Amino acid sequence: MKIRHILLILTAILGAALLIAVASQIRDEVLEYQTAQRMVASNTVREQLLLGTDAMASERSQTYVLLIGQRNAASGVMELRDTRRQVDDLLSAAERKIAATQGSLINTSSNLESLSRIRREITALRQQADDYLGPAEGARGEKFAPRWFQEATRLVEELQSSRMTILQRERPLDPILRTEANLRTFGAILSESIARNQALMSRALGNPTDIGALEVNAISQNAGRAELSWELISGQMAASLGESVKKAVSSTHENYSSTFAPLQKTLLAALLGKVPPALGPEEWYESTGRTLSSIALMQQELLGSSRDRLEAELSRAQRLVALWSALLLLGATAVLASILVVRRRVVQPLEGLSQAMLRLADNDLEIPLPRSTRADEIGEMNDALRVFKANAIQRQRTQNEKQVLHARLRDAYGQLQKDLEAAAVIQRTMLPPSSTVEGVEYRGLFRPSSLIAGDTYNVVRRNDGAVGFFQVDVAGHGAPAALVSVACHHALSQAILTRTQGTPLEEIAVHINEEWPEDLPYFTMILGEIDARSRRASIIQAGHPSPLVIRSDGTVEVIGDGGFPIGMIPAASYERVEFDLGPGDRLFVYSDGLVEAEGQDGEQFSEARLRTLVRDTAAEPSSVLLDRLDEVLRNWRGSETLDDDLSVLMLERLAERIPANAVH
Repeated sequence: MKIRHILLILTAILGAALLIAVASQIRDEVLEYQTAQRMVASNTVREQLLLGTDAMASERSQTYVLLIGQRNAASGVMELRDTRRQVDDLLSAAERKIAATQGSLINTSSNLESLSRIRREITALRQQADDYLGPAEGARGEKFAPRWFQEATRLVEELQSSRMTILQRERPLDPILRTEANLRTFGAILSESIARNQALMSRALGNPTDIGALEVNAISQNAGRAELSWELISGQMAASLGESVKKAVSSTHENYSSTFAPLQKTLLAALLGKVPPALGPEEWYESTGRTLSSIALMQQELLGSSRDRLEAELSRAQRLVALWSALLLLGATAVLASILVVRRRVVQPLEGLSQAMLRLADNDLEIPLPRSTRADEIGEMNDALRVFKANAIQRQRTQNEKQVLHARLRDAYGQLQKDLEAAAVIQRTMLPPSSTVEGVEYRGLFRPSSLIAGDTYNVVRRNDGAVGFFQVDVAGHGAPAALVSVACHHALSQAILTRTQGTPLEEIAVHINEEWPEDLPYFTMILGEIDARSRRASIIQAGHPSPLVIRSDGTVEVIGDGGFPIGMIPAASYERVEFDLGPGDRLFVYSDGLVEAEGQDGEQFSEARLRTLVRDTAAEPSSVLLDRLDEVLRNWRGSETLDDDLSVLMLERLAERIPANAVH
């Protein structure tokens, strides 16, 4: 098969694949549009059912308090008629919405049957209640009230169940919509719990002496459900809800927690303690009504937010379906145009180039090469045939130049290696040799990870007899860290020598930190001083590992608790840590390259192993302890190399010498 045939077939296949992909995307967008339609329809029905449930719960409470004679009959009946009319309107609207969405939602017939049955039962129940609402039916109405409350509550629960069934069938995929649906569900539970107590507590407050344990228990359970509902609502507030929704929930919770909940708790405690309540049924009913109105406003905000989000999602799905349909038409046109362009601009020129290359392969140098002014790959192939020999010459010349450059680089690398070795020698000469000064013996262990290191330390004798010392670990490795360590070495040594009498040690760290250039790496540090005239010592810890104090009796103590590295935070402050360092006591200062050295399995040496090793060799001289530490660390690593620079400085206060002519 020739290239031209392959190109044309591939173009056709790719075009067909593109059209199939776009068609598949259109199918997905249509499905999403249908899903959005179902969600809008489901949300509309659930909205009507939620409002109807709240209205029916309000009717239940109004009828109940009228039956038990806790409200003015004339005004109460007028208000009840308005509420009943509202319930009928909402249920009728819900039936119309369900009937209108039969093509979108499933099992709408069962929902309609359930809603129709609820309407019939509430109508029959109302007729029975009306028979007991007359002024002469006081005792009979109060007797009928529990049955009314029970049956009405059952219908409210069935209405809620219908709404939850629709929600479970059409569960929102968007997390915010799911959260808002959950908030409305928990809000409905909250509203129902308060509405129940609105009726039950009204009766209890009207006849507190006749209230039974079961009724008090029911009121208590409703209060508990309300508190649980708020906990569930609070658990949903971590989602990215709208500010208006959060404000509505917060306002409702503030009203509930600051006014209603304390009042309900006080009245419930009075009923449990058989104490006359401080509030009458009318005041309780009005207070509960205000709380229910606040919850209704929260539900309205949630419904409005969900409605807006679903409408926006539906609009977006419509736009995407239209967009992908347009892309399908454009794609079909582009495929046909691509086949024509490939044939004219690629297939035919490639055939001409192929014939010319075959003639050149047969050493036919008289063949005229195609001339083309095109700026694409075909034109570049034409140019390549003309400059092939020139390119070969140029490659040879470039190869010779590379060899010369490689030799120069090899020489430069050798010189750089010598310079680094010389720098390493100079860096080691800066470290103090093992010695004794003012009754303090010191030794060091220094193992860089490469030729030069970012670790350094020094011990300096001051004119006042004090012994100053420091250890530094610069962030990073290699030449940059080593150069910074030299600067640190010089700066700290001069700071110790020039420190005036009485100047706090921490001021040195603060001054160096403030003056440290921002473009240089930060470093950790232990800066300390041993008073030759007493048994006291002090250190400043700046991000360095905490030193160890090895007491003369073999115990090991850890001093210091951290601090900020020098050069990290310009305004950092440092605290001086003072401790006893008596005759025979030793101070063990180390960099983090010791405890962070990894073994062959990747595990770090750790501070715990270091302390164990120091504790086991505490009775040995400092030189033996350092040799033992070096040996253990090499065995731990399984090699002579380190991933990070390592340095250890040990200072030991020697036993005080007793003059020969001392009087005992």
